[in-house]
Amino acid sequence: MSAPAERAATATGGGLPPRRPRRAPSQRQSLTINALFVVLMLLVAVWAAWPIYQDSAYLLMAAGAIAAGILLAWLARARGWSWFSLLLAILGAYLLLGVPLAVPSALSSASNALGGLLDLVTATVFSWKELVTISLPVGSYQTLLVPAFVLFLGGTTAALSLAWCGGRRYAIAVPLIFAVQLFGLVFGSTAESEPLAVAGFTVPAPRETLIGLAALLLDFGFLAWRTHLARSEALNLAARTTGVRRTPGGLGGRVRRGALAFGVLVLAVGVSLGGLSMLASTPSREVLRSSIDPAVELREYVSPLSQYRSYFSAERYDEELFTVTPVDSGEPASRVRLAVLSHYDGEVFRVVDPRSGASNQDTAFARVSHSRGSASGGVTTFAISGYQGVWMPGTEALTSIRFAGKRAAELSDGFFYNAGTASGIQLNALETGERYTIVSPREAEATDLAGLARPAAASRLIDVSLIPASLGDWVTAQEVSSDGAGLAELVSRLRERGYLSHALTTPTAESWTADLGDYQFSPSLSGHSVARIDALFTALLEKQNNTTSTENSQLVAAVGDDEQFAVATALLAQYLGFESRVVLGFSLAEADAVSGAPGACVDGVCAGRNLAAWVEVAGGGESWITVNATPQFQNPLSPIDDATRDPQYNTEVLPEGATERQAPEANPTSGEDQQEEEPVTGIDLAWLFAALKIGGISLAALLVVSTPFMVILGAKMKRRRDRARAPDVSARFAGGWDEYVDAAVDRGLADQGSMTRVEIARHYQSAGGGVLAALADRAVFGEVPPVISDSDAFWALVSAERAGLAASGTRRDRWRAALSLRSFSRLADAGRSFRFRHHRRGTVRLDVTTVRPNRRDISRMGERPRTSGRKS
Repeated sequence: MSAPAERAATATGGGLPPRRPRRAPSQRQSLTINALFVVLMLLVAVWAAWPIYQDSAYLLMAAGAIAAGILLAWLARARGWSWFSLLLAILGAYLLLGVPLAVPSALSSASNALGGLLDLVTATVFSWKELVTISLPVGSYQTLLVPAFVLFLGGTTAALSLAWCGGRRYAIAVPLIFAVQLFGLVFGSTAESEPLAVAGFTVPAPRETLIGLAALLLDFGFLAWRTHLARSEALNLAARTTGVRRTPGGLGGRVRRGALAFGVLVLAVGVSLGGLSMLASTPSREVLRSSIDPAVELREYVSPLSQYRSYFSAERYDEELFTVTPVDSGEPASRVRLAVLSHYDGEVFRVVDPRSGASNQDTAFARVSHSRGSASGGVTTFAISGYQGVWMPGTEALTSIRFAGKRAAELSDGFFYNAGTASGIQLNALETGERYTIVSPREAEATDLAGLARPAAASRLIDVSLIPASLGDWVTAQEVSSDGAGLAELVSRLRERGYLSHALTTPTAESWTADLGDYQFSPSLSGHSVARIDALFTALLEKQNNTTSTENSQLVAAVGDDEQFAVATALLAQYLGFESRVVLGFSLAEADAVSGAPGACVDGVCAGRNLAAWVEVAGGGESWITVNATPQFQNPLSPIDDATRDPQYNTEVLPEGATERQAPEANPTSGEDQQEEEPVTGIDLAWLFAALKIGGISLAALLVVSTPFMVILGAKMKRRRDRARAPDVSARFAGGWDEYVDAAVDRGLADQGSMTRVEIARHYQSAGGGVLAALADRAVFGEVPPVISDSDAFWALVSAERAGLAASGTRRDRWRAALSLRSFSRLADAGRSFRFRHHRRGTVRLDVTTVRPNRRDISRMGERPRTSGRKS
């Protein structure tokens, strides 16, 4: 047997017929499998971000963005687009599809669609922070779909283009898609999914765990598939080159590779689950919205409870504030809420916790989307008349809200909501004639306060030290139980032993006293500090200790209105261990039998006389029980009581010569009045601020769009400057020739690769190309090194040739050449490497080496000068 035959027999297994090798996947199959992996990984990203939106518009946007990304990546590969061309295509698709997919609310009219395009551009920069300062889910609210649209469109196109390219660049697609997958977790809620018990094991945060495992398995599978594909292509190439037929590996090798891959996968899954368990054991999940405070700064607003008595003044008592109209035929809302005050600091009841500040997420007001759940529920319309203030009238739990009128968009931007207290604020002041509609869930049947059991553990939002001792003494003297029935009895006695009064001085006949019939006026101080509440319970306790009567009508001793009695009721509940809060608003139902005060809005028309304050006591779970606190006015104080109580209400008189002190700035929820400011007179510059705002947004949009082009132009200018000022004069000639070739390549001419300079100049057929080639060869290969003046003249010729190339086309061609990235890709393909060499004399010289794979010769566009033929 001849030697070639022996080698062939050895290659095929000693003359035995070879086993049929596994057929390598075709190019079409390979592209399809790569695309399938990328799409599956992106679907995991869509799943991860679902809790942020929870709306069908989000699914439609994600499907459209992924489909558009697949189409752009396919067109770029089929037509051989450069990265810059693909970037322009992505930008065009973003502007074309952004409004219908990411800003669907702008499709109502042609004018809105044009405004939606401007919103899309500005949202590219600003919507990211808005997304973490708004309550979840956001649905399709305004432009908050834009961040997800940017990631899905750009991520799909870039990842698929990388997965379809050759070499090892496909690995970049994995961290790229991983960043898209992190969007849903980083911008999502701080709440984790409930633990899941499976076969006796508890899986912490099962949803997040499944997302992480799915992402890990798909990433691992994609990398394993590409490694297998690269190995198969290499073996096939070797078989075609050597003529040796490829045979499949043995079973042992496949088992070892499979076991190794399985071990790596198990290790990765174990590490991931361990990390998730450690994260789940932390007190709270940290995301972006945890560190960015969504709260509205309320320091400039006075506490609404401190303004309670101002609504009973002669100017505002009969003023119509707003009208409430139930739209559906169901059971209308029974109350209108203005503000919910949950925290007490000893001076006033506050909206925010004074111990944690305005950054407390439980009491923070944040922007909300138009819809926060099911659209079903009670529908109520509010029409504003004379009401003014930041505290916005509304019903209880909010399902959705819609503003009407010319300022609908402005009011929507200014609306902030707190889901924990079911109350909202409006930073853009409401004006007469404005309307909005609220959809709220049906009110559940109210639980009786007397049916509450005593809390197992005290649930107090108020520091015990802020509850006056007289309150505890009065509760002890009543000898009632500490459960809900005892609290109901205490509230009933407090109201029946109190006396209604809205003023310190005798009001006019046309004021609130006229609506109370045969009413005997008794003065009372405003405020609800600890001292004021202590005086109230001290009076009740002294009256009870100084008489033998047990009738509530004979024990009337406390004077005040809802401001004091609501706070006293809330403190009573807190003293017994019940969680409570004070609510300020309007009642739409008839007055209760205890007070008899005419507080209900007539036919939905709410005026100043209808303002009321009540208390809500936690009834278990998320329910709250409404407790009225208005005192009665039928049984007045006795004359003896009036005489003995007068000293308790003496006001402090400042002595002569006292120094007047200005009031401090208003606290967010304090009872301190705001410092009066002198009216500012002068030129109205509102139009200037509006113009500056529009100009700033337009400039920001222009900057976003133009930044990539500015970066390209700046990079080319720096490259030209570095070439013209190279330390070695010969390198300046070589760099000038490279500048000439780059200008031709950017104009659309082909890169001639390994041709000589003279051949390249002849191919480009420019006027001075041959002269440039000759001068560059003489400077690089000549015996006499060039001088700086020669390089300056050479660069002048280079500039003239570049200008000649630019003048041969239209203005559009010149812009396209200026922004082209083909010259950068030419240098990247050349594989240029830069290094410094230190000569004996201590000088540093830049040495440029060019390596071009699959070329028959070394490129002469950047070689270092040859010194062997020069004179020393």
